[in-house]
Amino acid sequence: MDARFLFEVGCTLCVQVSIIIGATFVLTRWIGDARVGCRLWTVCFVSILVILAAACLLPHRRLFPFPQWVSDESRIAMLIWQGRLAVALLAMWGIGVVVSLARRASLCIQLFRFLKDRCKRVDDLPVWHAITATETQRGEANALALCLEQESRTRTLQILTSAEIQGPFCWQLHRPTIVLPEFLLRDDPQALRHVLFHELEHLRTQHPMQHFLQGVCCVVFWFHPAVWMAARRAELAREFLCDEVAATAAGKFSAYLRTLATIAERCGSFSCTKVPQGTLAFGNQKSALVHRSNRLVKIAKHKVVSGRRRNAIALLSLFFVAWGAQQIWVPTNALASSRSNWSPWPTWTAQVLHSGFSIHVRDFEPFDNRVQMHELFENESQGSP
Repeated sequence: MDARFLFEVGCTLCVQVSIIIGATFVLTRWIGDARVGCRLWTVCFVSILVILAAACLLPHRRLFPFPQWVSDESRIAMLIWQGRLAVALLAMWGIGVVVSLARRASLCIQLFRFLKDRCKRVDDLPVWHAITATETQRGEANALALCLEQESRTRTLQILTSAEIQGPFCWQLHRPTIVLPEFLLRDDPQALRHVLFHELEHLRTQHPMQHFLQGVCCVVFWFHPAVWMAARRAELAREFLCDEVAATAAGKFSAYLRTLATIAERCGSFSCTKVPQGTLAFGNQKSALVHRSNRLVKIAKHKVVSGRRRNAIALLSLFFVAWGAQQIWVPTNALASSRSNWSPWPTWTAQVLHSGFSIHVRDFEPFDNRVQMHELFENESQGSP
């Protein structure tokens, strides 16, 4: 990989990622359905990672050639500054990735220690057995018991509690985990049911996996504001879906809204721990709680229903947009050959294909870059007095 390839890949990926995220934002607004919105954001993050892999491992089509009207003097200056800029940007990007990974690793270690040292299993608490025994005769509690039983049977769900948090959250690495604040077990059984329905929906719809994909994109593209905007929108879409499911299961949207208000008040008046950072937290952002409450009020008045055809059109449209964006490459390589509509294969991919599978692919330009560079300098020297 040389500086020209680095600069071309970096510029192009920024454009492609922006196109995919912009299309996802438009489609989610057009659909209005939280469940389909979650799927669209998952497709968005997967598409970003796929085009990243394709950019680094595969050749690309050159739909837009480098402008031929650029003078030789300008090309030489561009090549020199591209090399310097590519090295500087690569160093900055690498530092950012290392810092992001270190921060996430630190949060993960803190979370593991928190779950191990400062949480208790609710199965060991008499109050948990009293709550479940008291509520078994109610319809919504029966539905909750069935959900808990199914989740525990299929993926060994564990439910923990801690006095150090004011808002519940869920987490999954190899084992799904729900962590509840102690006041929910002590004060309000109805709010407890709402929270459990909400967190179980997170786990049932594989939101931790989407959160992981989102985190990978944020680490790789830590410098891209559109990626952080997409992460916030995806978090809201996940919360919208789980709020809708929990409020519907509870039977009363007003009761669920009171639960949201209670948890928001607790998080605002007590010192909340930073442990839930990096997890699927129930109510750790006031602005998100306002959006969620407004959406629940809107759904209670008029439920949003989107047809299957519309949902399928949205998903297919995003796939086509991602494919189309992958074909768009910014023409920054001043030495790109005009004799080929395709770039060479990256050197590492060509070496693997040649040594491992005896497949020979073109990993060079039809005109050697050094000869072109020599011609540019020769033309420049002949043109100068």
